[in-house]
Amino acid sequence: MPTRRSVIQAGLVAPVAAGHATTDGARPTPSPALPDLQFLRSEPLVNADRLRFFMQRDGLDAIVAAQPQNVFYLSNHYPQLDRMGRKGAGIAIFSADPHRPLTLVMPSFLYYYTHSPEWDDWSDRLVFPYTQPADPAKPPADGSEPEAAPGRVLRVRDAALITPRDHRRADALTLARPASADASWALAKALRELGLQKARVGIDDLELSATLGARGFAGTYAPAEDTLRWARLAKSPTELKLMRFAAQANVDAALAAAGSVRETGTTRALRARFHSEAAARGNLGVFMVINSSSTEVVDEPIRDGMAFAIDCVSHCRFYHGDFARTVFVGEPPESAKRATRALQTAWGDIRSRLRAGMRFADVSRIGRESLRKQGVDLNVSFTPHSVGLFHTDHPQASLLSPRRPEDLVLEENTVLSVDHPVMESGLGWTMHLEDLTLIRADGSEPLHSVPPAVLMV
Repeated sequence: MPTRRSVIQAGLVAPVAAGHATTDGARPTPSPALPDLQFLRSEPLVNADRLRFFMQRDGLDAIVAAQPQNVFYLSNHYPQLDRMGRKGAGIAIFSADPHRPLTLVMPSFLYYYTHSPEWDDWSDRLVFPYTQPADPAKPPADGSEPEAAPGRVLRVRDAALITPRDHRRADALTLARPASADASWALAKALRELGLQKARVGIDDLELSATLGARGFAGTYAPAEDTLRWARLAKSPTELKLMRFAAQANVDAALAAAGSVRETGTTRALRARFHSEAAARGNLGVFMVINSSSTEVVDEPIRDGMAFAIDCVSHCRFYHGDFARTVFVGEPPESAKRATRALQTAWGDIRSRLRAGMRFADVSRIGRESLRKQGVDLNVSFTPHSVGLFHTDHPQASLLSPRRPEDLVLEENTVLSVDHPVMESGLGWTMHLEDLTLIRADGSEPLHSVPPAVLMV
């Protein structure tokens, strides 16, 4: 009968210690390094040529984006007020004509305080700030734009003590257009200056249609969320830099959390530990599925002899890592060992055949065929999905777009996850296996270090 030691020696299982664990046997580091994100000040996330290809396919003269993830993708700026509960605080306008600059509509103070320190050179973009009406009680009788209130800035106490950052903020204001009375007036001015007031534009939020109509937009609009997702299906070099940071920090945080299982003792404490370990590495936790439960409300004890799945997701500057493993707490059931070997073999069969040009449906088929050849009866989904600004970042089926994700084709520089959860109950254990893989023209490569399929604690 296989023992705990023999399973470890077979390479299937990695013993994981508490603390900041590593996968190569090196001494744990007490303070994980934070990623250097300075490249985001000068390197655009968006692959402009690729996005314009899909805009031409969809007949769009411009994209007007208000969803914060899409604004970030187009401008490298994530509207801070959206993170605080205000919807549509920033709007990005990306034109199909490369001679028209990227244009941003945002609150004046947001531009001054948050956005201007994030970008090295603002000369290649237009900014249309807005505040509020100077006298909301007296709107112009003719329906014209009311006078805008002045934008807020930091009061200067001592000019000799002004920091370089504050000098940059002041300089940025001189490059922006005069403030408008609200976002709708600023957006109308931006479209007029860009020559797009009669264009066909793609929007990612239906509320934009009302905003456009309120100020006399004479063009047409169409949904554009999938246009953006098609562009992101193949990641730009800057996106891949960010994805590598996110993916590795997510794995390291998951391993460190798994190593604390005997210390934390419950699922809720384990989930909290993952979030704290992710934060220590520069990521923010999104969710952690533990033993087939993703809710933070449920708290269950973790006992010796358990075998259970963890599925960990966190993001670095809004780009996601996604990683899953099975944790053995001491000696696991023999059935769990056999199932783990089967999942590992199936993932190896899939990974050996991944390459650009393969359909998503082929990925699932290869996994199912592998289990069948092994003579293993397990209900495993083998679900592929692209990962990036969202946990699931590929074009989606909808009422307006009935395509099936299974029909999508892998492209070079797609970041792919293939979920391997065992979708059964009554087994006495739960199990999962998931890594992020970068698709190449002639194969694939892991986006992060790849620990064994099982973590032993």
